[in-house]
Amino acid sequence: MILTIFQNGPPVEMALYTTMAIFFAIGLVMLKVGLVISKAEVRTGIKWMLASFGIQIGIFFFVAGPLILLGISGAFGKRGPEVILIIIFLILALFIDVHVLNVIHELGIKRALLVFGLMSVPFLVVSFSVIALIVENVR
Repeated sequence: MILTIFQNGPPVEMALYTTMAIFFAIGLVMLKVGLVISKAEVRTGIKWMLASFGIQIGIFFFVAGPLILLGISGAFGKRGPEVILIIIFLILALFIDVHVLNVIHELGIKRALLVFGLMSVPFLVVSFSVIALIVENVR
């Protein structure tokens, strides 16, 4: 869907990088909206939002690091890791991210899930765009 927006514009890779930057900014805005909706009272300033956002992304990439390295080394083309391993890593990373939100902003688990749900929408759009780009280049 997003790739069709940039169909006749700049190269797809450049458009994808621009789109990813835009959706990271939208993710930050959604974090702030989630904190306002959940009526967070602790650490809601921009400094803490950026720190929380950076820590969450860093933890996600730290947990997903082994899978990223396998993908770079070409293991996905041959056999790749087992599907259950990918699911375990994904669930672990999401579990840690929700608890990081809970600890930093002292929201409680229900409100942390709400904020995380709002933040995850832009990242799902970016993920599906990257998958569409990969599928398009394979054909």
